[in-house]
Amino acid sequence: MNILPKPQKYVEYSETADFSKIHWNFIGNKDSRIVNECNRISRDNKDGILVNIEIGNTDEESYSLKISKNGADIKSSGINGAFYGVQTLKLLLNTYGDTLNCCEVEDKPDMKYRGFYHDVTRGKVPTLDTLKALVDKLAMYKQNSLQLYIEHTFEFKEYAFCLDKFGYLTKAEILELEKYCDERFIELIPSIATFGHLYELLNNEKYNHLSEMPNLDSPNHYWEDRMIHHTINPTLEESFEVVKSLIDQYLEVTHSDKFNICCDETFDLGNGVNKGKDKAELYVSFVTKLINYLQSKGKTVMMWGDIILQHPERLKDIPKGVIMLNWEYQKNPDEGKAIKFKECGITQIMCPGTTSWCGFSEDVEVEENNIVNFIGYGFKHGALGALNTNWGDYGNLASITSSEYGILLGASISWNHQTVADGDFRKLASKIIYGNQVVVDAMALISSVRGVCYWVSLVVDRHDKIEAENYINAISVCKKASEMVSNANFYNDNIKREIINAIDGYAVVADLRAVRDGYTIECYVDYKKWYNEFVTLWNLRNKPSELNEACRILDYWNNKR
Repeated sequence: MNILPKPQKYVEYSETADFSKIHWNFIGNKDSRIVNECNRISRDNKDGILVNIEIGNTDEESYSLKISKNGADIKSSGINGAFYGVQTLKLLLNTYGDTLNCCEVEDKPDMKYRGFYHDVTRGKVPTLDTLKALVDKLAMYKQNSLQLYIEHTFEFKEYAFCLDKFGYLTKAEILELEKYCDERFIELIPSIATFGHLYELLNNEKYNHLSEMPNLDSPNHYWEDRMIHHTINPTLEESFEVVKSLIDQYLEVTHSDKFNICCDETFDLGNGVNKGKDKAELYVSFVTKLINYLQSKGKTVMMWGDIILQHPERLKDIPKGVIMLNWEYQKNPDEGKAIKFKECGITQIMCPGTTSWCGFSEDVEVEENNIVNFIGYGFKHGALGALNTNWGDYGNLASITSSEYGILLGASISWNHQTVADGDFRKLASKIIYGNQVVVDAMALISSVRGVCYWVSLVVDRHDKIEAENYINAISVCKKASEMVSNANFYNDNIKREIINAIDGYAVVADLRAVRDGYTIECYVDYKKWYNEFVTLWNLRNKPSELNEACRILDYWNNKR
């Protein structure tokens, strides 16, 4: 019997206990959130095995769990710790069923801040039920923070012109989600684009004059331009007023004492109407105005650290109290970034990634090294914690389900930095997430051919032609991975469908790329059946959002046959 995140101390015994019926007994602080969570696991039954939960009055996160043949004892001097003890019991029951081995657990987190960051802007807007299901998983993995990346997918009045076109989350949904998070000891932290990545806003006639590069005539697909263009002109007072309006509207529905202003990837800055001006000064001046405004409202400001790191001499000019989100997504991440923030006395949070963007699933081979090493650098250099990111570049085709190994890995490393992502970890994670030991290994197989099955090459259509043998091999690898998953048992049939569709999606892309390059390749996937399943699964967990654009691209290349 095993647990993830890995406890600091775990001892297992040969005796077993029957948890088919549970009688919950609360000692001390009977916090309603913990009572509700226990009842979600199992309604209280006076004839069931006794589970004592001793709860203190602090916010301490450490806990102990002891399972004997007569029952279980969860103890913590803090409400948070008691909740995490319940989550450990819940994970064991979900993974191994009602009969559990007796054991003793002593546990506490290595990092204070343990968060997950999910893109709800670039192609796919989840339903509220999907987001709630994500929160339940994050709670069981002992995460304590969630951020949603938002550009135009919230009902801002400034984006009224495009809300129905791309889909959005309503004010009522964010309020309900925040309440749902709070019930599970997760802080929903607002995060919106306020400087770069303002494509829909600045592409609109009403606001185009606020752009650093107004009237930009770009040949790129808009999924690409959302990332590389459309930075707001920071020298205009109107720019600040518009951004301030976005902030104020989001503050109405979120109540965290933190706010992420993003301010990353301001690629256009100083290359348009402000050409020739000091880029560092342009950046620091505008960011400082945003920070001061939010600090005046009692908020702790978070922001991505990539741009200011390009001007390290200006780190001292960032207002005190800001938390820098230090991101890095390479397989071999740069430790120097963590060192630089530490040397400057700036609080940082390490932000690796699931690498699920630009495809149908995560890239296991890249994310393992990235997540383990980058969070490890943070622990070494005194970072506040980790914020594991799940972006949606180029249409966000990957489901949350097909990114969940990275989610659990990030949660595990931030809880216990000594966790090793080896073959045993993969199998245990796969068992906990999916109900079998093969899915993560199947995803790892796909990593070896992900470049050949590169979805982005169909979106932008400017990648070099490759040899037919590469496509044949990639489809063969996908078939092997698909068969591994097809023959496995899952907790949930819809999750199985999503994983198979993701793997087969890579084979479809390889097939369509081969068509583009003039090859006729035999593919094991029935395109029409796969396509219909892709649409069905998208709509099962998400709003329509930008499904039509993904389908248009698929149809375009399929019609080239």
